[in-house]
Amino acid sequence: MKVEFYYDSTVAPGANFTCDNAKVVELINQLAAKGVNAKAVDLNGQQVGFMTYNSAVTGPKAQVRAVFGAKGALQEDFGKTVPALLLFEKDADRYPVEAFPRSDRDLQRTLGCEEVLQKLLEKA
Repeated sequence: MKVEFYYDSTVAPGANFTCDNAKVVELINQLAAKGVNAKAVDLNGQQVGFMTYNSAVTGPKAQVRAVFGAKGALQEDFGKTVPALLLFEKDADRYPVEAFPRSDRDLQRTLGCEEVLQKLLEKA
């Protein structure tokens, strides 16, 4: 498994997709300490590469795809006003199997980065 978190320390997350970036980075570091290939990428004012954005919106099945591509979560928002968590099945995979935040049909609410990482830590 590989986990990547994209955020921008110069931009506050938007109101629709709240995220405590510092807490998520801490959770990423805890996962890495448990041997999971996990990293946090601070965009620091830069835009994420198109291939990363494209893999997040086209890789996962529609049921587990992120809010990216929807109104208010376009490429320019990826990792900025909408911090993004990508989960890959294998370390060598180019496309994630899940991307967060995303709407969860079963929970009928948005599933955020922090909550997902907490669950991954419990399983690790």
